[in-house]
Amino acid sequence: MDERECTIALNLVGTIGGARLANLIQRFGSARDALWASEAALRNVGGIGPVTAQRIVALRDGRLLREELRRAAQLGVSIVTSSDPGYPERLHSIDHPPPVLYIKGGILPSDGFSLAIVGSRHGSRYGRQVARLLAGEAAGVGFTIVSGMARGIDSEAHRAALESGGRTIAVLGCGVDVVYPPENAKLAHEIAGNGALVSERSLGTRPFGQNFPARNRIISGLALGVVVVEAGEGSGALITAKFAADQGREVFAVPGDIRSPLSRGTHHLIKEGARLVEGIGDILEELGIEPSHLGRSGGREGNPHLSAREKRVLEALGFSPASADDIVNETGLAPRDVAVALGSLELRGLVERFFDGYVRRSKEGG
Repeated sequence: MDERECTIALNLVGTIGGARLANLIQRFGSARDALWASEAALRNVGGIGPVTAQRIVALRDGRLLREELRRAAQLGVSIVTSSDPGYPERLHSIDHPPPVLYIKGGILPSDGFSLAIVGSRHGSRYGRQVARLLAGEAAGVGFTIVSGMARGIDSEAHRAALESGGRTIAVLGCGVDVVYPPENAKLAHEIAGNGALVSERSLGTRPFGQNFPARNRIISGLALGVVVVEAGEGSGALITAKFAADQGREVFAVPGDIRSPLSRGTHHLIKEGARLVEGIGDILEELGIEPSHLGRSGGREGNPHLSAREKRVLEALGFSPASADDIVNETGLAPRDVAVALGSLELRGLVERFFDGYVRRSKEGG
């Protein structure tokens, strides 16, 4: 086995992880030397006990590596090491960059222009709407949206990016061939077709709780900045924000209802210096990006980028109140899609809700 193959082989030991694998390589000088070190020498490395040392020795015949490479080829999954050309350049600058990445889909050079949007798995209606709004606007001006495909805010960010015709990357705490949460099977398929599913974990790895904090360093590492939409105290989104700050990435936070526990994390970030976000313009300003330098217009000046569904809903509205049922009948969209679009348009200030229905606030916006 060559150095690349030895790195991938060592990564198959689930008890090692990115930081321990990096320590092994540093201690012995190369992945190949680490793989062929004596059990006694392996046990002397911090975090490597007798069981892990035995698992490393068991890799030497190459059988497990060959099976992993066969399965990856069968599933259309790329395996890249940190020395391969396809490895994301931005990850080289973070502490403990993952030595191995599994990629289902593709990472393009343009994905270096990425924004991470994360938040609570139990996001409120407001939080979900804001996540969709920001992700849609960010994708509309050319950002690739990075998140963790968790329930709640993460999933809404991915969906909004896709619906806006943009690209999105999901960083997983399990193997890229394992769908978690299971209800996101369709979303995972769409992400792989318009971006990538990414994991440092080998194929078949289950979504164990201890995997998720470590994957958050990859979410922030891939992005120019991290937007936290809603986060309770101790939320994983706050872990991502801390990684972002440590990595020199920009940290953004969306203000919320002061009565909601989901606002405590974001308000704490704002008190600590995170940029308060009300729209894509705040993000572009903090990153020092002029909207005129992008392929599509951005910011709060003029009309934000609208998804196809939002355009259909807006076009169905006039200046006399129309109920949600009226809009469903006019557009042919599902009631849930109409409700989501109306919520987003209302947040943008393009429609106004009255007791007897919705009206269009402006003749523009399409």
